[in-house]
Amino acid sequence: MFVSPCSTVYSGDDLFNQERGDVDFCGVSWQGAAVLITKLQIGLGALSLPSTFHVLGFFPGILCFIVLALITTVAGYMCGNARQYYPHMHSIGDAAELLFGKGARELIGTIYYLYLALVAGAGMLTTSVALNTLSDHGACSMIFVAVTCASALVLGTGFRSLEKVSWLSWIGVAGIVVAIWITAIACLTQSRPAAAPSTGPINLDIRVFPNARFSEAMAAVSSQLFTLGASGTFFSVSAEMKRPELFTRSLICGQSFIVITNIAISSIMYGKIGQYLASPALGSAGSLIKKISYGIALPGLVVTAVLWSHVAAKYWFVRILRGTPHLQSNTVVHWSVWTGSMFVTVIFAFVIVGVVPFFDNFLSLVGALVNPFFTNILPGFMLLYFLAKRPTRAVEGVQHLDTECSISVKTWLLEAFKAYRNGWKEVMVLILACFMILTGALIIVGGTYATVLVIQTSYDEGRVSGVFSCADSS
Repeated sequence: MFVSPCSTVYSGDDLFNQERGDVDFCGVSWQGAAVLITKLQIGLGALSLPSTFHVLGFFPGILCFIVLALITTVAGYMCGNARQYYPHMHSIGDAAELLFGKGARELIGTIYYLYLALVAGAGMLTTSVALNTLSDHGACSMIFVAVTCASALVLGTGFRSLEKVSWLSWIGVAGIVVAIWITAIACLTQSRPAAAPSTGPINLDIRVFPNARFSEAMAAVSSQLFTLGASGTFFSVSAEMKRPELFTRSLICGQSFIVITNIAISSIMYGKIGQYLASPALGSAGSLIKKISYGIALPGLVVTAVLWSHVAAKYWFVRILRGTPHLQSNTVVHWSVWTGSMFVTVIFAFVIVGVVPFFDNFLSLVGALVNPFFTNILPGFMLLYFLAKRPTRAVEGVQHLDTECSISVKTWLLEAFKAYRNGWKEVMVLILACFMILTGALIIVGGTYATVLVIQTSYDEGRVSGVFSCADSS
């Protein structure tokens, strides 16, 4: 029977241990983990998903989303359950070290942190859009970003464990889901789309099949992947669970809710208003519904900034204090590192939001370049690694050690591809791993190319704002 790595049986191998200090980092229930998974993936991406159906076509758009959902579910399963075999893991950087060595840990870990901080910045920016909408641009947009930044710093620093943040996530998920359902229902009840001409015939231009260039299609695929792209964070969620062996239950509940909700709402909105969709989607039903929806979604958008800032800061907090008594003790060093990690993260996010003049497109670029590593490529290599080494689960009373840590990458890759000899199940896993890696590489190349073209077009058309702009973002 697997025992939580929070217990004392892995004296030299586990990350967190309740016997070592004052802070309990292992208090997240499986229900709390499910809502954290949901909140990490619903909020920013869900508001842009309906417009991808117009680019990809309705049926191909749904099919593409389902395929990506299956891939990211497999990736989430690997990331969340890897700690049952290697309880020292806290981030995808630790997984990269296991696969490719210490250099990979530093490279992937740094990219992972930058990605987390940038998504936290996107949460701050989207919250500023909500505040601009509710106040009719009552202040400079960067003031609203600063207010969200300060809220993320205070809440994220005060709650050191994900257990506390999971309670905020319940509120965040409820706010976002209610807001997007209000928008969807409002779209259904309108006789004509709010963005359509007030008189005369209208053409919704609903596309059953795609009518887009390759670059447009790849940009839409990248947006869909961003909607489901939090798989790499599931190491951190699993690390703070009371019973990490129940992670799969949390993943199924959270992922099922996300996929069903996204498909239902996106289908309703696209089927009703077609090309007149707004992005973010909360603006699709007119100004009044837009204000109501943003008002209800506002707590959820703030929680998005808090949660992603918290996970990003926790990465460096653990990296700096891992293996020391300060990790779980209320010492000056503990609080200094934690507060400093949160402060640097939110300030970095604020500066990037203000300095980059095309932040939305910049985030798409980062998503296209980085997301596939965390949702496709590294989880695909993890599948190959497990095929090659067949590690055993950590068990009670046994110190878990990887006795073949020195094995070369070439050796375990060759062993993985020989696994087809062991039966059809291994063949299926091998095919799945290769499919994940190849699709990830395709999205990186195609999505990056598409986003660069969009950025170039924005510059050519003069739609790029200045740094720290006060312009109305609503």
